[in-house]
Amino acid sequence: MVRVTGSYRRKAQGGRLGALAAALATALATALALGAPVAAHADTDPAVQRIQSLDDGLVTAARSHELRGAKVRQLLEQAFNLPVMAQFAVGPSWATLSAGDRTGVLEALSRYTEARYAYEFRDFDTQTIVVDPAVQSRGLDRLVRAEIRNPGDAPLKIGYRLRQYGADWRIIDVIYNGVSQLATQRADFAEALRNGGAAALIRSLDQSTAKLK
Repeated sequence: MVRVTGSYRRKAQGGRLGALAAALATALATALALGAPVAAHADTDPAVQRIQSLDDGLVTAARSHELRGAKVRQLLEQAFNLPVMAQFAVGPSWATLSAGDRTGVLEALSRYTEARYAYEFRDFDTQTIVVDPAVQSRGLDRLVRAEIRNPGDAPLKIGYRLRQYGADWRIIDVIYNGVSQLATQRADFAEALRNGGAAALIRSLDQSTAKLK
């Protein structure tokens, strides 16, 4: 196990976690072409390295009080494939959005992602992040699991789904205690799009971002 010591907010940002999210998670799993899990143990697996690099970078930024700025923004852009995540979260409506609307949604999602990680790591101090080196291969993807451990509390289980783009493995979904972030976002995004199209979705994301300041 690879350990990083510090304090991490034990909350998963997301939307409704009921039956709708469960159904969407199942649909999303199909859309992401998941196959049967095949375990592969490798401490130097590039997917594990990606997650470890993300955690190390966030820890360093937290301890130097630089969570909000260009360094963390670049770290997240390297770790996540935000354009793919935006497309999956919007769903079929993505094809009907103009190029300008797609850009606006992606930029709003990037701002929200940066603010969320800055918020969650703001008190990083005594808790422990444990990254499991046992990687699961699922179709095109790899699943890297980690736990946020806090004395006296049940661990927060996190799964990172990564897919290879060129030479790099990049995150396309984060799973908190078994709940897909993309699935819950897809439910929330769909509601915003119904209520006012891309402009309403961008406004909703920016409102969520403002709450994390």
